[in-house]
Amino acid sequence: MKSFFPCTAFAVLSTCLASAQPTISLPAIPAPAPTGSVVLWNGHDLTGWVPFFKGGVPAPPDFWSADQGVLKLVGKPTGYLRTEKAYSNYHLHVEWRYPGEPDKGTNNSGVFVDQHPPDVVWPYSVQVNTKVGADGELIAQGGLLFGTNPANLKIEPQAPPNTKPTGEWNGFDIVCRGPTIEVYINGVRQNFVDQLPTDSGQIALQIEGYRVEFRNLWLQPL
Repeated sequence: MKSFFPCTAFAVLSTCLASAQPTISLPAIPAPAPTGSVVLWNGHDLTGWVPFFKGGVPAPPDFWSADQGVLKLVGKPTGYLRTEKAYSNYHLHVEWRYPGEPDKGTNNSGVFVDQHPPDVVWPYSVQVNTKVGADGELIAQGGLLFGTNPANLKIEPQAPPNTKPTGEWNGFDIVCRGPTIEVYINGVRQNFVDQLPTDSGQIALQIEGYRVEFRNLWLQPL
């Protein structure tokens, strides 16, 4: 029987997470794009991607680089790199790492899903956090809400942290199926939300002041 209670921020029912079974096949990392998947980043340029920075400032030529299939973002200026296309009902795979300790603060980035125009900082979307110590946290952005309570803007990770040390690669497997989002980190189910007010949108990589690297960005339609 389908539950009548949504898993919403600050009031996530533990049974929503504990009773759910994995709905996808979880790849081991590194996980190159499997046959039949949609490759989001081609490994050498930004074809299919649009940069946006706070205040609409032009993208500096050195904000990114590519090296052997790794997308390197210098972390400045503040903004994001998003797909040109919108997607719905998919299994998204993203691998990320921070290449070194931060100059100040805590290494911080994220992946946005179900993102809608216009381009602003921050856009209407759900952020899947990669901030150290909050990996897998879900954040409602740009007016999106989890449920009807305006205070419901975050859903904390629902399993113990399992990200690897700085410099090592981590894997996201994010399942966006209708109005639900399910998050796995390194094969462990970390978060879930349902009854979202959106079921499709662009995908973006957050740039928030810290060097971060991505590889093996692909999705499989569900």
